[in-house]
Amino acid sequence: MFGKGNKGKKHPNQRVDEITTLIGEGCSFEGDISFPSSTRIDGSVKGNVRGEGVLIIGESGFVSGEVRAVEIIVYGRVEGNIESQRLEIKRNGSVVGDVFTRSLIVEDGAVYNGKCFMEQASSGSLEGSSETDKEGVFTTES
Repeated sequence: MFGKGNKGKKHPNQRVDEITTLIGEGCSFEGDISFPSSTRIDGSVKGNVRGEGVLIIGESGFVSGEVRAVEIIVYGRVEGNIESQRLEIKRNGSVVGDVFTRSLIVEDGAVYNGKCFMEQASSGSLEGSSETDKEGVFTTES
């Protein structure tokens, strides 16, 4: 936690002080879990995981079950289907299961075995989604 090895390691879109839930290394949890904010799993979870923030599966982390969160970063292992807006599988990370996402990043050395279903960003993309109304005010449709 306070070791020199963590110096300079930052997770994209995630500050360490924003993680409010931690399942530590050596801990195991059996059953479904949900969280309202950012979470890090360094232990073992057997069950479905659902969250509204960023979910980080640490290098020693293991999840067996369906995983759903806004953003998921996998350094460890996930066995089960994943649904997220953004999924990142880091080097030495492993995902076995189907993935439903808008953005998928798989680093060299990562393992991914499953089907991938990707959807485009919302129909209100930058091209053709904006207009100027009669009063000259620029608006964007969502």
